[in-house]
Amino acid sequence: MRNILITTAMLAIFAGAFASGPAAAQDQLQNIVVTASRIDIDDLVAAPAIYRRVPADFVQVEVVYQSGTRDANERRAELSTMFDRLKKAVADAEGYALYGGTLGESSAPIDTVLFGDVYSSYATQGSFTLTLSVDTREGESFDKLMERAAAFVKAIKVAGRAEAYLGDEQFLGARHTDKHREALLSDLGAEVRMLEQVFGASKVTVEGLESRVITQPSGPLEMEIFIPYKLTVVAQPGD
Repeated sequence: MRNILITTAMLAIFAGAFASGPAAAQDQLQNIVVTASRIDIDDLVAAPAIYRRVPADFVQVEVVYQSGTRDANERRAELSTMFDRLKKAVADAEGYALYGGTLGESSAPIDTVLFGDVYSSYATQGSFTLTLSVDTREGESFDKLMERAAAFVKAIKVAGRAEAYLGDEQFLGARHTDKHREALLSDLGAEVRMLEQVFGASKVTVEGLESRVITQPSGPLEMEIFIPYKLTVVAQPGD
């Protein structure tokens, strides 16, 4: 079973001790691992009471090309050809995108990436690695999506002794997450009013609402979405 490494582009995340700060919490979020059947609970951050679930919009995975051709010039030429063919295949296909950088750490639009930037050679082996982004489809499981990604790469005509494979880790992502902010704030407002009624509270304070909407996985192709906040209830003093 393949692993999915989940990340988000957002900068802050709710932690049990809110004062620990968003920077450290972001690092924690970037190490969440999920499989197609379970979530590694130890790596997840506890979501606040108010959250929503949204489907993932895309899955990102490393695509690695390598060649063992003995002649160094031929080996580089083969992989340069595959670099160009991969770029063209992705450009011509709907629902696929290609990036440079390191999966889960950095990203660069493929049009800004040169073959020489990603090519590496060691002894008689040459290789390059890019990030392939695959849009999800309604009703499609994670395993079927990965099969589709593998078939997409396999269909690209091979030059010489070049061969390709997909990496073992995948990242989920959701687009335009801030569009859910208003609904989440409305849900949180209802929560505050309910607490005032239940506890007869004289004061309910909410901190952290300046943070962006963030996500973390709740399933192989599903994500929890929430605003990191800390809520405090001060009970009404007795007569």
